[in-house]
Amino acid sequence: HQLTMEQAATPCMPTRGYFSAPKWDETKPRELTQYFRELEYLLRNCNITDPTQMKEYASCYVLYDTAETWTGITEFNTQIPGDQEGAAPRAATYEEWKAAVICLYPGAEESTRYTVNDLHQLAQDTFEDGIYTIGALSTYYQDFQRIARWLLQNGKLYRNEEHCLFQQGIPTSLWTKIACQLEIAKPDHHPLEPYDVEDVLEAGKWALKGTNTSITVRPALASRLVGNSTLGILPLPTALIANLLTPTAPSNYVKQEDFDKAISTALSSAMTRLESLMNNSITANWQRNNQGGNNSGNNQPNNNLCHFCGELGHGMSRGRCLAVENYLRQGKIH
Repeated sequence: HQLTMEQAATPCMPTRGYFSAPKWDETKPRELTQYFRELEYLLRNCNITDPTQMKEYASCYVLYDTAETWTGITEFNTQIPGDQEGAAPRAATYEEWKAAVICLYPGAEESTRYTVNDLHQLAQDTFEDGIYTIGALSTYYQDFQRIARWLLQNGKLYRNEEHCLFQQGIPTSLWTKIACQLEIAKPDHHPLEPYDVEDVLEAGKWALKGTNTSITVRPALASRLVGNSTLGILPLPTALIANLLTPTAPSNYVKQEDFDKAISTALSSAMTRLESLMNNSITANWQRNNQGGNNSGNNQPNNNLCHFCGELGHGMSRGRCLAVENYLRQGKIH
């Protein structure tokens, strides 16, 4: 039999494992609805509307054990009671079966896609990782807005709460610069009210002006690129992904603790040098003033003046001056 033009032009569903076949990572139940959307796009493209065929195709692209579970659901091929009392049993629709499948995976339901805790976790992780470039700030903004907009639309988040949470994810060193810029740009802003997210973003871009603008690849996105992509994207090399996931600061960036340590070490060294110079000066003056004279024990130079605290009776060396010991314990000098 020869195929008609319409039959020849109708595409076929891809086989399991083919690059264009829909895929689902079972460790990420939130992506189950995305799997069904991709599947239904292919079904429409192939003009497949029979409920039984749609269920069978949906079950053939997942793992064997998962397919066994899905095909064992009552709505797969068992007659269910009619819609009205006394009505004859009927076959379940594809949508009814899909709803039953989604109920098997907590977190896959559309009503529980995100929670406020997801925003808290994102802000905490970003604060700990740091934001050193405009690209990193933009990535944080995009991830934050994706979650916050869904929560706002579903009445699970207040606007002021959104503003506060966004600010919590910005490291202290960067927030200090942003706050200064916002005070200048918005002098009439109430000090007890949080700034709008967009205003904070613009001030952050100003504070990070001149840094890298490349978008940071987060682990959630990179994990999709490493594995088989539903869009047919080739897997990226593991070494490249490792480099993408490794947070790096600009080469001229100095950590605050390293800076403080360097300052205290330099201060301690300078004080020791100063004490040595002053003692040498005292000795030299005494020798000049007593040349040819009657040197007695009472005329020896007094080297027991502490040049750290200014008191007599001890030097500035470690273990002699209580003030030096206190500064060492407090970490002010090393």
